[in-house]
Amino acid sequence: MSIALVGTPLARVHRRALVGGGLRIVPAARASLRVHVAARPPAQPPAAPWVWCATSRIEPGDAAKAVLAGAYDVVPLDGALAATLARRLGELAVRREQGTPPVGFVARSPAAQRVLADLDRAARTSMAVLLTGETGTGKDLAARHLHAQSGRTGELVPINCAAIPNEMIEGELFGYVRGAFSGAVADYDGLLRAASHGTVFLDEVDDTPKTLQIKLLRVLEDHVVSRLGESTWREVDFRVVAATNRDLGELVRSGEFGSDLYQRLAILRIELPPLRDRSDDLPELVEHLLERFYREEPLARHRVTRLTPQARDALLRYPWPGNVRELRNVLFQALVNKRAGDELLLSDLPEHVVRGSPEESRGATTLIDRAAIARLLDEGRMNLRAARDELERTALELALARSAGSPARAARLLGEVGRGASSDPGGTVRAMLRRHRLER
Repeated sequence: MSIALVGTPLARVHRRALVGGGLRIVPAARASLRVHVAARPPAQPPAAPWVWCATSRIEPGDAAKAVLAGAYDVVPLDGALAATLARRLGELAVRREQGTPPVGFVARSPAAQRVLADLDRAARTSMAVLLTGETGTGKDLAARHLHAQSGRTGELVPINCAAIPNEMIEGELFGYVRGAFSGAVADYDGLLRAASHGTVFLDEVDDTPKTLQIKLLRVLEDHVVSRLGESTWREVDFRVVAATNRDLGELVRSGEFGSDLYQRLAILRIELPPLRDRSDDLPELVEHLLERFYREEPLARHRVTRLTPQARDALLRYPWPGNVRELRNVLFQALVNKRAGDELLLSDLPEHVVRGSPEESRGATTLIDRAAIARLLDEGRMNLRAARDELERTALELALARSAGSPARAARLLGEVGRGASSDPGGTVRAMLRRHRLER
């Protein structure tokens, strides 16, 4: 069991204790686990897997920061360190079987692989799953994967809560008996019973009317359903998967979504990452979408088989606010307009992609959330100094991580720093690092 010690050098007595505990201390490149020894979490995390070994009292905020930066665990520097690290190495050595992605779901990037692993683990349970993420991130594919891997014998029944009119959605979900209302000319069992022994996929669940949310909660809690126009309750057996591109927690706080239903749907929560965080997946996604286009359009007059380096670089630079769905639209538009040739050129792409600026956001990017600030002011919880310090600290950490720890290069990434023009921006950044206790 090999570890690498990085950060503050360990005293000889601690090193001997680690070796005596059966651990081998090796260079970082050969280690199974990197142990960052320091009083506070690192500004630039080591390569995974790693743990933060705290040389002083562990503050809850620092522990959270380390884990959010990728730490597998946070451990104190004490007499049990060797045994703790040995247990963590044993846990990391357990191999997790990588499931087969559904068709169209590319999972080469670490972010996508984590999501696929989360989906595979969730699929083996009967618990409700809430899929969150921006529009176009593949929540429908994820829901289909959950059902396919679940082993349930029934059907996957997708229900788009935003597409069914409010006055009809109760009857569509729960069913009705003949004569229950005008137009009910025959008995109908409803979509929930159609999913018996299968999976119900509630897409855009944030659009569920408040009156329906209460009845839906009863179904999910008691596993019974009653059709409109009758008093008989019938048992149902299905697994529920819900999806939304909105912040349900915020909707709960504003009273637009029921807290009880939210807690029932979000037993397992999986967030699908945006395409801008999955750049490693983009080349394979492009290849898949090209194949899909010609499969759906067999009469196309030409066949593009590859992209020029310039076109590929433009796709990698673009932030993709519409995610995979926007990538599909951009590629399909370019292929339809393509006159000839087997290469997709930079000039074949839409202007906003070449420019690297989404059509709906031509203005300068802002970090200010006016609604959030207004809410804090109304609640009397605004702390301008703390908010400013948090923004400055976060920007410093990110800039340092992207500049290999060089203050001068970090200053160039940060743009204007300090109170005015500076002849030594790197020196200004170093002063900011001291103030935020980020020096290494």
